[in-house]
Amino acid sequence: MKKMLAFTAALLLCFAAGRAQTESGWDNWQQTSCYSKISFRMKYVGKHGSQHHWQIQLRNDYEDLVSFNYNITDKIQEYSITTHRKTLYGNKVSDVIDVYTKEEDIYLLVDKLSLSPYPENFMDCDKKEDK
Repeated sequence: MKKMLAFTAALLLCFAAGRAQTESGWDNWQQTSCYSKISFRMKYVGKHGSQHHWQIQLRNDYEDLVSFNYNITDKIQEYSITTHRKTLYGNKVSDVIDVYTKEEDIYLLVDKLSLSPYPENFMDCDKKEDK
């Protein structure tokens, strides 16, 4: 359990560690903390009433179709905003995903990757945790 908490904290903190934006307002593509061939980028659209509007894209650099869970949370695991399963064909980028949050900062966690459209035979992380 202790190892899982440390791993999850490392995944969440990876995104928080500095974000560079492109001219279009999108953050640069970042690899997920666990899978070297799954990347994401975010764009802060602005505040609408009391909610912050974000846009997210996910990218699959595997040759084949994959599916995985992605969880968006604000603050470190305090408020889980959404958890979904995403299927992406090989070398494709997802459509834009709109997310509305109470807090201004959000974090993205990707796990349970499968080389199938079904949640089965999950792949182990291919990136090593920093020690």
